[in-house]
Amino acid sequence: MLVALPVPSHVPYRADADGILFGRRQLEKMEERVVGGASRGRSVTFPVDRSRDPRQTESVPGGEARAGLGKAASGMTWSLLGLIVAQVAQWAVMVLLSRLGTPEMVGQYALGLAVGAPVILLAGFGLRTVQVTDTGPLFSFNDYLRLRTSGMVVALLLIGVIAAFVGPAAGVVVLLVGVAKALDAVGDIYWGLFQRHERMRPIAISMISNGLISVLAVVSLLVLTGSIGWAMIGSVIGSLAGSVGYCARAAKPLTTIEPTTDVAAGGTRHGPPPDRPAALRRMARLAVVAAPLGLASGLVSLSENLPRYLAGHLLGTAALGIFAALAYIVLAANVLFAAISQLLLPRLTRLFAAGDVTAFTALTLKLILGTLCCGAVVVAVVIGAGPATVRLVYGAPYDGHAVVLILLTIAAVLRGAVFFLNTALYALRKFGNQLVASMIMVAVAGSGGYLLIPRFGLVGAAWSVIITASGDSLLKALMLKRALAKRLSTRPVQASG
Repeated sequence: MLVALPVPSHVPYRADADGILFGRRQLEKMEERVVGGASRGRSVTFPVDRSRDPRQTESVPGGEARAGLGKAASGMTWSLLGLIVAQVAQWAVMVLLSRLGTPEMVGQYALGLAVGAPVILLAGFGLRTVQVTDTGPLFSFNDYLRLRTSGMVVALLLIGVIAAFVGPAAGVVVLLVGVAKALDAVGDIYWGLFQRHERMRPIAISMISNGLISVLAVVSLLVLTGSIGWAMIGSVIGSLAGSVGYCARAAKPLTTIEPTTDVAAGGTRHGPPPDRPAALRRMARLAVVAAPLGLASGLVSLSENLPRYLAGHLLGTAALGIFAALAYIVLAANVLFAAISQLLLPRLTRLFAAGDVTAFTALTLKLILGTLCCGAVVVAVVIGAGPATVRLVYGAPYDGHAVVLILLTIAAVLRGAVFFLNTALYALRKFGNQLVASMIMVAVAGSGGYLLIPRFGLVGAAWSVIITASGDSLLKALMLKRALAKRLSTRPVQASG
């Protein structure tokens, strides 16, 4: 969705590639302050220029503005196409495992996702968010890639240790799912590079190729071998080809024009190549900057997966498989909302950096209200068609669990609101506060699951997901309100009108 943002008539403006209007001179000063201030170790501020004559305006050439809007529309189209194909492919894997395999197989796959996701996110340091909001830039692309790759090596070692304690059959699945997700995490840094240059087509192609190759490989190996372990090798093949292989090749033209480490630090491109100790020091500084966000992301994933851990532990692997298959609507919605959030993160970051808090707040509210309104329609559809859909799609073992599907749909809508609240907080670079909020939500999720699942089974697990999402959305809304109020009280703000 393209949102037209009003601009005060007294600000000279230009249209950027996303179709958003910014003050040209204000934007140039902002960029100067980011690069110059960061290189001197100073805090960066963005005072609003109110001194200009309202009659001093510059017109935007019609062709340039239309080209910017066309590029934005093309990027949105590619993003939606990639998301749709990727989500259909992932859903197809879950359905085919349910149809061709057993609930126990689905449970093992779900356990692999539940174990791997928090570890991968924790070791990933939330680097893509830091990368996209690094307007200096203070760090180069290679800095981000090296730190992410190193983190994935550590993550796989930890996942391997966990896999050794869950049994030989499930352990192999857990490890292979972890390998696939680690490869996706490396590709995520390339996605951040494409996003910085507003090139959404390579991201979409990466998602599509990963999804299609994974489905074909997983199904082929499952049919040939009847083993969930061999089927997960297909997922690794898809991630290796789509997330890493394609992205590394497509990113080569951009890596040649990206700032080197010396340029990112405020030096010149023609300086001597950095030595290994210097690279390690930069990685350490980047890790310190991103650590709160990485911890927060890992804890958020832990809170989301706690109901799965408890369902598998208290109700058995088959029950976990049923819950995971029905809960895919939450996972699919999370990926969709996360992708849309990443698409809008640069826009929100620029609005806030330019001092336009009014437009920043309006866009955030539109995203949240739009999610809740569309979600209400989806919930109504699921209430009407849920029982027949569960029976038709997943088969007889899943019949009778339509209530769980309805509750998880409500949770997915609430999670959408949380994603956009988080995106607004990331644009404010409020990474440390996310850690405290995530710790609170882990406690809420654990308490809710422990109290509800033994008494109400899978319905109790679904209610624990709703309670966690509701508490998270309320907490993040309060955090955002406080942060914006602090901003308004400490500096003058440009008003939209």
